[in-house]
Amino acid sequence: MVRIQGLDEYDRLDALMRRLAGEHGLRLDVTGWTRKTYDVYLPTVHGKVGPLIARVESFATTNGEVVVFDDRAMEFAAAVGAGLEAEFGIAEAVVVRRPRPV
Repeated sequence: MVRIQGLDEYDRLDALMRRLAGEHGLRLDVTGWTRKTYDVYLPTVHGKVGPLIARVESFATTNGEVVVFDDRAMEFAAAVGAGLEAEFGIAEAVVVRRPRPV
């Protein structure tokens, strides 16, 4: 029998984050290679980047943590949490409210 390799967890997380950011009209910046950081911003207005409103680290595939810096990200964070639970078998995703980094 031939086994065909599917997407790995990093590719699945990438796809989830890109899809949800697009659905919510948010800008997504991805940094890193083996340990990625997904920074989520409000859309660019008049050439200025919107504020950072949420962050997801690649280890969210195991701990289910979504960090929110602004209440405007709560709907997006809930969608990411639900996606993490469904896609990665997380028992309960957690949305953590933190002050915006300087």
